[in-house]
Amino acid sequence: MDESGLTKTVADALGAQRTAALTELTERVIELRSMSEDAGTTEVLLTPLKGRAAEKWERLARREAEDWVYVRSDDGATVLAADQASEAGVRDPASAVVYPELHTRLVSWWLVHAWRSADLLADTLDNLTRWRITSGAVTARALIEEAGALVDEQNAIAEAWRTGKAAAKDSLKRPALVREVLAPVLLKAGFGSRMNGSNEQLQATNVLTLVKKLTKATGDDRFPKWYDLLSDAAHPAFGARIAFATPPLVHTSSAVTVRSYARSPMSLADGGSVQVLEPTVAFAVADSLISAGAHMLNVLEDGLAIVDDFGLTTSAAMLTRRTYWRAFHPTRGSRACPCGRGKWSTCGHHWGSQIPTPCSR
Repeated sequence: MDESGLTKTVADALGAQRTAALTELTERVIELRSMSEDAGTTEVLLTPLKGRAAEKWERLARREAEDWVYVRSDDGATVLAADQASEAGVRDPASAVVYPELHTRLVSWWLVHAWRSADLLADTLDNLTRWRITSGAVTARALIEEAGALVDEQNAIAEAWRTGKAAAKDSLKRPALVREVLAPVLLKAGFGSRMNGSNEQLQATNVLTLVKKLTKATGDDRFPKWYDLLSDAAHPAFGARIAFATPPLVHTSSAVTVRSYARSPMSLADGGSVQVLEPTVAFAVADSLISAGAHMLNVLEDGLAIVDDFGLTTSAAMLTRRTYWRAFHPTRGSRACPCGRGKWSTCGHHWGSQIPTPCSR
């Protein structure tokens, strides 16, 4: 086996270029799993309270020895409250209500995508290694969908945070504005569904739309064709039938067509030369894996930069006594930034600055 785990037979069938790309992808998946596999976090979701619900909360808040912070709507009818505020949070209740909640939700959003991406990437790589093309078609198709969803949601999150980070300083209005633009995006990302009975206003984006978004983001116009073939192979249809078959070999008379089937890659011996017969579905699995995988790993890196930028710009972790993953505290000057991307003075974690831009690769 080579560094990607591919046997020589499989590597020969896929070709040197695909094998090299899969080897590089394998190394990046290992890095992603190393930094996220053992991570765990806590998410906070606040519910606006009105009427009797607000009155009940006020009675409980008076009785319980908890550090509550809260804000009211302009008309005073709605209360948004958070418990376990830190001393800094008690001094700045508007920020303490809004920023820790949003940051914990951003962190959980990123971790779920990281875990799902790592699993689908590893499973598809393993399916190719073992030449399990049927399973590979299923996981590769899911991988395309995951990459499209990640691109779609991250673009929306980045745009919302760009608007929020540019907001003028106001101890009350800025947190409200940030929540107004970011909370709906996180709500759809976390609760969007297409199941019967799901909320009509939280309908998850159609998968074919996600494929189009991924195609646009990567500039790789092969995704629709790959997705169609992998979908056919994932179902008991023609694509599944040819997953372990050679391309059709047509007699020169066109009267006879021959197709060979085997559980492993096949080749055609002609005298002293050997020609590997193209495994059509396996190529779609490998090529979509390489293209979608490389892009989604890049997007995950850029997405974590946005998550950290939000946390450090808002000082979210300093406003609550809850502990969660990536709960970094701001530093100062030329010290190393907690985000791990350079010095604090150059990372731009302050209001009014630009949000992190995608890294050049």
